[in-house]
Amino acid sequence: MITTISLSQSSDKWKQYIKKETERKFEKYYFTSLANAHSNNYKVVKKLDNTFCIVENQSTGLQKSSQKIFAVNNLWKLPSSFSNHKEDKTYIIATDSLKALITDLKSMNISGIEILDNHLVMIKSDSQKITNEVIALNSVSSISQESLQPKAESKIIDQNFSINYINKAHADFPLLKGENQTAVIKDDFFDINDIDLLNKHIISTTQSNIVSSHATAMATIVCGLGNSSGLGKGVAQKAKILSSDFLNIYPDEIATLQGAATQNHSYGTEIENFYGSLANAYDAQLFSNSDLTHCFSSGNTGLQGYKSITGNFKQSKNSIVLGCIDQNEVIMPFSSKGPAYDGRIKPELVAFSTQGTSNSTALATGIITLMKEHYKNINNVPLNNATTKAILINSAKDLGNPGPDFTYGYGNINTDKCLKTISENRIISGALTSGQTNAHTINVPENAENLKITLVWNDVPAEINSNISLVNDLDLEVIAADNTAFLPWILNPDIPEQQAIRGKDKLNTIEQITIENPISGSYTINIKGSYVSNTSQQYSIAYEYELKNQFEWNYPVANDNFPYDGKTISPFKWDASFSGTSGELSISYDNGQTWEIIANDINLDSEQFLYTPSEQKFSKAKLKMTIGTTDYISDSFIISYDLNISTSLVCDGTTEIYWQKPSNVASFNIYQLTGDNLEFKEQTTNANYTYTDGKIYTVTPIFDNSEGIKSESTLQYAANSNCYFELALAEIYQEDKVKIDASLFSLYNIKRIELVKITNNTEEVINTINNIDSKTFSFIDSTPIKGSNRYKINIILENDTIISSSILDANYLGDDLFFIHPTLLGKNEELFVEAKKDENAVFYLYNMSGQNTFTSPLISKINNINLKNTASGIYIYKIITSSGGIQTGKIAVF
Repeated sequence: MITTISLSQSSDKWKQYIKKETERKFEKYYFTSLANAHSNNYKVVKKLDNTFCIVENQSTGLQKSSQKIFAVNNLWKLPSSFSNHKEDKTYIIATDSLKALITDLKSMNISGIEILDNHLVMIKSDSQKITNEVIALNSVSSISQESLQPKAESKIIDQNFSINYINKAHADFPLLKGENQTAVIKDDFFDINDIDLLNKHIISTTQSNIVSSHATAMATIVCGLGNSSGLGKGVAQKAKILSSDFLNIYPDEIATLQGAATQNHSYGTEIENFYGSLANAYDAQLFSNSDLTHCFSSGNTGLQGYKSITGNFKQSKNSIVLGCIDQNEVIMPFSSKGPAYDGRIKPELVAFSTQGTSNSTALATGIITLMKEHYKNINNVPLNNATTKAILINSAKDLGNPGPDFTYGYGNINTDKCLKTISENRIISGALTSGQTNAHTINVPENAENLKITLVWNDVPAEINSNISLVNDLDLEVIAADNTAFLPWILNPDIPEQQAIRGKDKLNTIEQITIENPISGSYTINIKGSYVSNTSQQYSIAYEYELKNQFEWNYPVANDNFPYDGKTISPFKWDASFSGTSGELSISYDNGQTWEIIANDINLDSEQFLYTPSEQKFSKAKLKMTIGTTDYISDSFIISYDLNISTSLVCDGTTEIYWQKPSNVASFNIYQLTGDNLEFKEQTTNANYTYTDGKIYTVTPIFDNSEGIKSESTLQYAANSNCYFELALAEIYQEDKVKIDASLFSLYNIKRIELVKITNNTEEVINTINNIDSKTFSFIDSTPIKGSNRYKINIILENDTIISSSILDANYLGDDLFFIHPTLLGKNEELFVEAKKDENAVFYLYNMSGQNTFTSPLISKINNINLKNTASGIYIYKIITSSGGIQTGKIAVF
């Protein structure tokens, strides 16, 4: 028998789970304290909070400590958000015996059972059957309600590598391009024929049949070739990509990933604040496959406030969740916020995008791809997930409140610092068991500041519906050279806007300590295994410090363009460690011989300055920040703008493009898409170019012995889709003539232009232009015939090919006041009335008996009259103008 004892006050909130004494017998599940469960090695199946849990009775050992445990009813198996409903809803049932569960469910006449994996089943049911029958099954270990329908969370419109120091990383690590790396885009299928994704696709059995622009955009951000424009350039340009259909929202089988080590998830479902089967599944996969990294978008529901992350899979501990910021490193209002359902820090990081967290997540996936390439090149072993997260988080720039917060997480990703952490091996790894403490030592030099140390571990998955997801609890402590002890930053999820304080962390698998002004000497990093459920727990540490009175340019650096995409102005950026000091910012266009002051008294701590030039220049340039008597001069960079290529002609196998010609640009380089890259074709001094191969082209300006940014590439058009004629029309001119006006897109290869008049299907050239020097021109027909006059314009090319306009029609009235058409019309046709002059008139219609059957005012020069209620027959019309003019005639309605 289990002994009856009183519940403590702290456990009162869980008493709805406790069975009444009269019901007690040998049970499968019990309520107890975490301390009791840990000391007796009970299997915890649901962590209720940091004090109490539900455990499974796996042996008679539970009876021996019966005074510390309570038998429970089955309500604990339900999700916290459970409510009564009569209609069928979808439920996910977890089990440790799939065969037994299927048998039990079928015995209850539950149909539509869908097996998700070897321990999850999806059913549809009303709430009564769930509470009265399903939760009572011994084969059921938990029940959850989760959204399984993914939704994309942004599209690519903006792309700015300077905000996350990707441009700096490309300059400092020019050989890192994602070589021999594969990323997975879990989404719809991306367009493998997109010119930025050519020859990148790895065939997958899990890819979707639906191609979408969102999936294409995500793949492009990760590893695009940049053939289309600056927006088409990805972070890891040589990486390969495979696709996985996000309609299967659960983790893909490892074999289907074909060795890929990073997977992008730029989608969400609904705001879900619980630890469901999806969160459990992703944590389980990452724990079992420590080299794999999952990147999730936080969601675009930030306007709903805190705890607005979309999808319970993003509540997983071992993944990375990304929010998004603008170019000033300010959170986008729609970026979803934490905390996680149990108070953990989410999102962990932010990255740039003004369009949605999808894009910032794809940026992170590309950055991680470079990190994994770099680590493998140096160490010849893969970069594991815990170390990846530790490096990303420790290298991030703190934003928002000092320390971590629930809006920016640990800050904005700094790609360059991540790669330098790997290069300088500022990484520590270890493993420990329960009760064990590992000590690691680092040395901090003189003149250091902002020491930062981050601990990360891949935790075992929590049980589904656990109120607290942390299982293995490690604790970080740093002992300074003077024996001062520092604890990590922790947050209060009940007051989410509150600033972080130091304390012991019992929620997160990430712990961080920062010391703003560390004394020099030896520092001890203590890692304690406060509780480890398995044999041992591996962990990773990353650390860094800055040196005082340093300055470094981050944007623009060598090979950068300003504006970054040739169109959009982005702030100049730098790192500075001068305390309370201002600087003077200058720019030079002549390699530093002369300088123009941009601004004085710049706050160096802002680490950015938005400069908008008064005019567009095409030039090399350098920046200078003067701090005291010292000048910090940037690399030489390029100032150039998109030339705005337009297509003026697609006709007869020829395409003509043209672009802006800046005053100080003498020549242009022409590039042609060959294979999967743009290759130099030739140089021209003209501001237009023609080609006949139907390929894709782009143009760059040449100045100061330098090449500017590639403009947005041309598109591929359907044959003859832009064939010379922009506009052509014929109209009455000076009452007794017809004027034919035309406007052309291009004059390329035109020998002459003819005006052809068509009379009774006979064509006659009545005028010719031989000297063609303008895209707009006119013809005059001085002898039009009364009624319809029909024309066309023929363009004769140098090879004698004829390009004709559409038929142009003008109605010449002669002495008539009005042109009436048609005179034989069906009941559903409209009568067209065109006046010679602009004056009001009235249209009268009479039957053959002289009765007026219809009257309509004519208030414009061209009028349409609807006669749909007029009976069939012959009618007389009379039109009387306001000046007394009269015209009569007959029409027939059939």
